[in-house]
Parts: sequence; structure tokens; C-alpha cells
Amino acid sequence: GSDHEAILEALSMERGQQNIDASQRQELIQSILAQQREQVANIMECQLENMVLGWIAGRGSGGEGGGATIAVKSDDGTPGGGSNDETEQLAEELEEVLRLTPDQKSRLVKATEGVEQERRAIETVDSCLEAMMAHSWLTNAGVEECAEQFMSILNQGQVSKFLLWTDHNSESIDRLDYVRAPPAGAPPQSGPTFVFGMDEAGAGDDLAD
Repeated sequence: GSDHEAILEALSMERGQQNIDASQRQELIQSILAQQREQVANIMECQLENMVLGWIAGRGSGGEGGGATIAVKSDDGTPGGGSNDETEQLAEELEEVLRLTPDQKSRLVKATEGVEQERRAIETVDSCLEAMMAHSWLTNAGVEECAEQFMSILNQGQVSKFLLWTDHNSESIDRLDYVRAPPAGAPPQSGPTFVFGMDEAGAGDDLAD
């Protein structure tokens, strides 16, 4: 679609040279967030399958199935709306189909330990992405204005060089602690290493290869 074409066009140009206005940028952000939610949904589906396997394996052996809690949905799709009889029927059908050996059950229970905590963590990520899509101010409040004030001082060539530098040093930038920065008089501490002179660094990388 048009979003993919815009992304490809931006990637084909030198960093900082593409002309994307605020509305286009917001559309691209929404498209990226939607793609991320699709990936999270795929992970949640796989996680649910793992939870079901752990639940089946732990039934009747005193295990908790990795801590997983399974509730059959009601007819309207509400989780936990199903009866205990429905849950038991589902379990019996799966046990009949899978015919897991005791060794397989033991390994599945062990493999799904902590799966409930992982499920809650994934749901939290999905909720955050959903909120960012529903409330545009979460993605651009203050950021657009601050970036515009800074970028308007630089010419396009300088913006391109700055963005390329941030790309090259992205791992070091991610390690910066913006919240708990040491006081000015604190003794030097080991921290991220930044690379300056990307042309020279690139040449060195080529030689190393």
C-alpha cells in the first residue's frame, strides 16, 4: 500500500533528506504500531498453545501446568465464561487426541514454567501498543515540537550526518541513563563508547572483513 511505498522511498534516500510532514509521519507511526500489534498477536497465539499443552500435561499429576490458567470462553467470546464441565470436556478431548506419555508430560510441565507471567507481560506490551494507537499524543506530544526546534537550526546535510551518527551509535545511545545521571562532580564511570568519524570506522570494518 501507500505506507509501504513511503517507507521504501524513505529508506532509499539518504538519512534526513526525505520530506515527510507531520501527518505523513503520524500515518507511518500508526502503520508501524499496527504491524507490531500483529506480531504481538502472533506471539500471544503461540503462548496460548504452550499454555494449553502445559495445562494438559499438569492435570492429574498435582502439577500446575507451568502456572497456566485455562478458561473456556463463553458463547459471546468472553474469557472465563465457560463452565467447569466444558473445561473438563476440552481437557479430556485433548488428552485423548494427544495421548502424551508420562515423560512428555513431565517435560512439558517443566518447559511451561512461568508461562503465566510471560502471558501477562505480552498482554501488557499489547495494551501499550493499543494505547499508543488510540491516543496520538502518546507518540508525538512534545516530541514533534522539540525535534523541529532542533532540526530547524541545522541544514539538510548536517541533519543527515547527525542521523547517520545516531544510527552508527544506536547501541551506545540505548545504554545512556537519562533518569539517574551521575552528578557533575562524580568520579568517572565506565559507560558506553561512542564512535566518531564514521567514514574511518566503516573503512576499518571493511578491512576487518
